[in-house]
Amino acid sequence: MNKGEFAEVLAERTELSKAAANRALDGILDTLTEAMVERDEVSFSGWGKFSAQRRKGRDAHDPRNPGRTIRVAPAYVPKFKAGSALKRELAALVTEPRADAGPSERTATPRAEAPTPAEAGGDARPAAGSRDGHDGHDRLPGRWRPLAHRQG
Repeated sequence: MNKGEFAEVLAERTELSKAAANRALDGILDTLTEAMVERDEVSFSGWGKFSAQRRKGRDAHDPRNPGRTIRVAPAYVPKFKAGSALKRELAALVTEPRADAGPSERTATPRAEAPTPAEAGGDARPAAGSRDGHDGHDRLPGRWRPLAHRQG
């Protein structure tokens, strides 16, 4: 998804015009950029945190000539750390097939999972996040709701 497509979706979800959504998006990105240039941290509770992190200078191998060592100057680089709500939403993608996925993409790759409590000789209750129990993810496919209105 590029910036224009993002602005279109934003316009639909917020009932703004496309021009107003573009201006709002530009304002958000400009404000975020200015804050990071000033080395401020921008935090959206539960969603994530943007910051500028100082990277130390170092010696590295020249990719064009592996025998040559070059000096990489110290710099500030953007950093993003995902919050718990965003991580939970992304983790839910492992168990839910995408609506726009093709038949081969819908089948999940089998992963080695820990034995169930019953197999391990323990309690027979379903584990948190299992298909048998409530995993705290209440979003229906194709229905968007703000994070603040979701349970979990």
